[in-house]
Amino acid sequence: MYHLVFYLGLISFWIGRETNDKVWIARGADFKVLMEELAVLASTWNFQNKTYLLQAEEQFSARNFDDAEKLYDDAILSSKKHKFVNEEALANELAGHFYLETGRKYKSLQYFCQAEEKYREWGAVTKADELATYLRRN
Repeated sequence: MYHLVFYLGLISFWIGRETNDKVWIARGADFKVLMEELAVLASTWNFQNKTYLLQAEEQFSARNFDDAEKLYDDAILSSKKHKFVNEEALANELAGHFYLETGRKYKSLQYFCQAEEKYREWGAVTKADELATYLRRN
């Protein structure tokens, strides 16, 4: 169930930003609150990185870019610390999109390259190849 909460939150924030629809942003915020509760009640170790990533996406959606930057890095570091390689890759990829969409292409490339490396480490070769193709085109 927690994976559903996590991914629905990420998807909701993305749709909200793409469509400028506050209803989707609110849905993302609701899923973020559920994840924060899981982090406190169930397992900080397992849910901390996911919580940081949802918080980063919320701050990105609210255009609080300084807060978003810190939270993306927190999500990456927490994923790394707890050895969630797949979620470290995802956090790097989403941070890359954040930097690209806020006009910082060079910085986005650093995060995208790290995401590609982590996807390969995790064994998601097709995903890494898709990301590499995306980088070559942009």
